[in-house]
Amino acid sequence: MEKTQIKNEIRWLIPILLVAILVFANSLGGEFTYDDNRQIERNPLIQDASLYGKALTSDVWAFKGDGNLTASNYYRPTFVAWLILNFAVFGSNPFGWHLLNILLHTGACAMAFLLLRRWNVPPILAFAITLIYGVHPIHTESVAWISGSPDLLFSLTLLSSFWFAENIAQKYAFKDAKNKKEIVNTSLDLLFSLLLFSLALGSKEVGMLCFPLFFLIFAKSMNRQNAIRLTIPFLICSGLFFVARWIALGAVSMPVEQGTPLAQAILSVPEMFIFYLRQAVFPFWIGANYPLRPVTSITSVEFILPIIVSTAAIGLLWLLAKRGFIERLGFAIFFLTLLPAMNATVFPTEQIVHDRYLYLPLLGFLMMLLPYLMEILDKYAKEKSLSIFLIVILSISAALAARTFIYNQVWTSNLALWSDAVKVDPQSSLNWLQLGSVLTEKEKTDEAITAYNNSLDIKPSALAYMGQARNFVARNKNEEAVFNAKTVLEMPEDNVNPYALYQTYEILIIALVNQKKYGEAQKYLYEARKNLPIYYAALTEKLAVVLYQSGNKVSALRELEAARNQAKSEFLPESKKVLLRLGMLYTEIGRKDDAKTVLLEYLKLTSNLQDKISLADRKSAMELLKKL
Repeated sequence: MEKTQIKNEIRWLIPILLVAILVFANSLGGEFTYDDNRQIERNPLIQDASLYGKALTSDVWAFKGDGNLTASNYYRPTFVAWLILNFAVFGSNPFGWHLLNILLHTGACAMAFLLLRRWNVPPILAFAITLIYGVHPIHTESVAWISGSPDLLFSLTLLSSFWFAENIAQKYAFKDAKNKKEIVNTSLDLLFSLLLFSLALGSKEVGMLCFPLFFLIFAKSMNRQNAIRLTIPFLICSGLFFVARWIALGAVSMPVEQGTPLAQAILSVPEMFIFYLRQAVFPFWIGANYPLRPVTSITSVEFILPIIVSTAAIGLLWLLAKRGFIERLGFAIFFLTLLPAMNATVFPTEQIVHDRYLYLPLLGFLMMLLPYLMEILDKYAKEKSLSIFLIVILSISAALAARTFIYNQVWTSNLALWSDAVKVDPQSSLNWLQLGSVLTEKEKTDEAITAYNNSLDIKPSALAYMGQARNFVARNKNEEAVFNAKTVLEMPEDNVNPYALYQTYEILIIALVNQKKYGEAQKYLYEARKNLPIYYAALTEKLAVVLYQSGNKVSALRELEAARNQAKSEFLPESKKVLLRLGMLYTEIGRKDDAKTVLLEYLKLTSNLQDKISLADRKSAMELLKKL
């Protein structure tokens, strides 16, 4: 590439990158929000180097159990490796995590622009597509939310994989592939493309549907037979990932808690598709969750009208796709990467759509739409077309950027996020549940109880009952707390996941102990250990405390000693408290050497834990060691 051409590309690219950074810069001061708190601060799999192997071969939420319990459908080793790397560098400081999210997004924008230029898209059109893509508000969920990084990782690695695939396509088009040196270079390009595609697969499962995109890239420069031959390795790569995911999860797909029934999921597809089209074109009504629920019947408003509109929209997009390679590839990117998001059976009924599922599909949508807009202006505006096109694009981008900048603030704290969510969708039990959880952390007990009441009025759930029980305890309403906890224990097993059940037993014990009902508390703890063997050590620590409070120190010591080895292998941070409690009890009965040994072991095992409770416990252990 000549120096003049490089300077010309940079002249277009630099403003895109600067704007993409600036529009999300106000997210840098954000906290850990929503899943961040669990996936980062309370996730020993990414904090303990000895557990990295387990982290990379388990589902993303495996840390909620003992590492052998599959807790989700998300097997994402690239994303988990990213978490490990970030935690090693930044720990619990969210600033660095947010900064890298912005850089990932900027990198995806840069790759999009450079690819468009390699595919002979005019500079002003490539600029327009990438600029709108870079500032679009639907990206806030992926960029401003740390746990939204799978979309960023997937898009950057997939687009980078396209770069090397295009190298192969151009060599076949312009050079003699029989030349030995050229064959070696082509092989290296194929290797790099496959490696990056593998990283994309490990970022999001949607990558398994993306191998046809490589066929489209190859087919524009060579005959169909060669294009198919070069696409086969990407198909094999997808197949191998499917098998690896199956092995890691132990199933093709795990059941989803409160998932959408199949019949309703099918009926909901047209309405969901229209939602994503609206978000791509007019993204000014935006939030963490939306008041879109599964369609339950074939009516004119819920199904017939949406299917007519969506069919017409698909027809129009297909006509655009027939206009050329860029539009054809855009059509494929849009539909292939959006298709999995149309399967509502894998989503809870109150969360069947999310903005983040449109992160890469939006690029494909713009690749279809903007070339047509430019052609229309060329046809009717003649020599003024480029100026008008640029003014239109800059105006649209300015409006989108302003909306993004404002919306970023919603994702800077849990309180801001869920306060906004209940405004966008006040009929969501989940939104009120999450707001109640935040208010509980803020010790706004009365407001939290009201939020949980709102959640329960919409749809009773174990988490809402349990969360409300915590606030009842804080208000010394222990009988009400016991009632809520027992209500959860009486629910069918399918309605309560193991970790929620663990938390329910935890709050039940606290309420019973507050009422001096030690015998009943012990009974429920023995029951809990039987029902939840994956949390045996964590529950034993609570049992030991109850035994101690009831005056039975000998039994407390025996229980702690019996659970000592189990505590080392369980993932919950509170499981390690078995060692802390043991150290305290050893100190009390005069076994100072044993106390020192077990306290040092506790500090070593918890050296990477950064959550507030663990840090406070570690401080207690160190103070006790000083006294010894």
